[in-house]
Amino acid sequence: MATEERYYTNYYPFRLFRVGYAAYMDVGRAWASQIPNTSPGWLADVGIGLRILSARASFGNVLHLDLAFPIVGADPSVSKWQLVAKTEKNF
Repeated sequence: MATEERYYTNYYPFRLFRVGYAAYMDVGRAWASQIPNTSPGWLADVGIGLRILSARASFGNVLHLDLAFPIVGADPSVSKWQLVAKTEKNF
């Protein structure tokens, strides 16, 4: 289960990019994977993100820059935070 709240801004630097923010929480379990699960119980993380849309690009992809922090069931060998950069079709 995931929940996300998005904040849209009027920030429009150089009339090239639209900027927004997101805050989210993700909770769930994983099983029957080829990768061993060291935490068989529930896992949860929270995060914040920056959303950047190129207003001049024809393909309309949105750059997602997210910083996530595990809060429940984190494996001690996994970093305390994760930075993810990806593009998606939606904000």
